This record gives sequence, structure tokens and C-alpha cells, in this order.
Amino acid sequence: MLIHGIDPERVQAAVFDLGGVFLAGGPDAVAAFGSRHGVTDDAWRAMRHELFSETGMWSAVERGECRFDDFVEHLRNLVAAHGVTVSVEDARDFMQNTGERAADRLRHEIVEATARLYERMPTALLTNNVREWGPVWRGLIDVASLFDVVIDSCEVGMRKPEPAIYELTREKLGLPHDALFFVDDIGANLKSARALGWQTLRYDDTARVLEVLHALAAAKPPRAGASHAKRGATSPLR
Repeated sequence: MLIHGIDPERVQAAVFDLGGVFLAGGPDAVAAFGSRHGVTDDAWRAMRHELFSETGMWSAVERGECRFDDFVEHLRNLVAAHGVTVSVEDARDFMQNTGERAADRLRHEIVEATARLYERMPTALLTNNVREWGPVWRGLIDVASLFDVVIDSCEVGMRKPEPAIYELTREKLGLPHDALFFVDDIGANLKSARALGWQTLRYDDTARVLEVLHALAAAKPPRAGASHAKRGATSPLR
């Protein structure tokens, strides 16, 4: 029986994005950065195209080819050229995912659903991320108790939606493409996964995603060696 287009019987492993799935916000916060700081819509739209295209500076940061601080400086200079001054702190937090804001954006219900799923099948985190942000997000979730595999773009030198990063994820999981399920909030990332045979679900409604995750967990028996007992005493999940 299909659940929102997903066949639980086919799924042998589940793959998750981080920002936009476990952490609310992300693209919406980026889109609103200009208006938050008094940059006109047209100007910010042009800057976003330069910064965040597949060949833009942000892609290089996510591949680990460019320092985050260099991106922050470039962002501030672009904004300054339009007569707007943005502090280093605000530029660094352009996605509103640093410091206390990150903890406020954590979706605890998704963490708990993933923990239950981890007890029943292999799971992976497939994230476009920044090296400098690692300590923050790794401090929010108990990675070892949620995922068998973590593929971080800045560590592997490739990023979604590049097909190679999906192939690497499949290889680490040791399963065929058509056995994988993937949830992400960005359509282009899902499109590349579907082209390889993955089942995909866009994160645009928490209740819908939870329904699918619960169905996946219900379709599989518990697997050996993956239980709540693995979690340390200081796990954020407790």
C-alpha cells in the first residue's frame, strides 16, 4: 500500500537531509535576508543568483573549497555596494541557523521518528553543509544513535544535486538505488535522487512526513544491534 506515493515494502534504507528536515528554515530565511536588512527585493534577488547558483560561491563553501569567512566577507561587500551595512554576526547568520537559533529550530518530532526508524533499517544523513557549522549541528542531535552513514558535502567535496554524492551514499549503505528512500525540502535534490531510482518525499508538511516515517517503521521488524540502549547518558534525544 502506497503512503503518499511511497511503497514501504520496497524501502530498505532511509536517507535524510538536515536543514529543512531536522532543522526548520533554511531557504526561507535566505530568501528573507534582504528584506530583514533593508536590501531591495530586486537587488537581493540578483545577489542570491550570484551567490547560490550551482557555480556560485556558496556551492564552493559547501564542497569545502572555500572558507565560510570568505563567503561572509563577500556577502557583506555585495550588500554594501547597495548602500546597506550588515554586521559580521548578521552575515554569518544569514540562514538563521547558528547559535541559539539552531536549537530553537530543531524538529524534535522528526528526531524521534528517525530514532524509531533507525531501530528497523539502516539510515543515512545526506547534507549540504559547511565545515564551520559542524560543531553546532552535531551538538543538537545524537548522530551515532540516528544514522549508520553521514555524508557531509564539505567532507566529501561534492554536493546535492550532483549525482556522485547520491552514488556515494548508496555505496556506503551497500544497497541498490531502488531500495532507498530520501526526504529533502529542495526539489532539485529530490529530482537527482529519483533519476537514480530512489523513492523521494519532499518536506513541505510535517504531518505528512511523519506519516510516511511511521509507515516505514511499521513495515519492518527491529534489527539487531540498533536499539535505544546505544544512546549515551547525555544524548539530546533523552
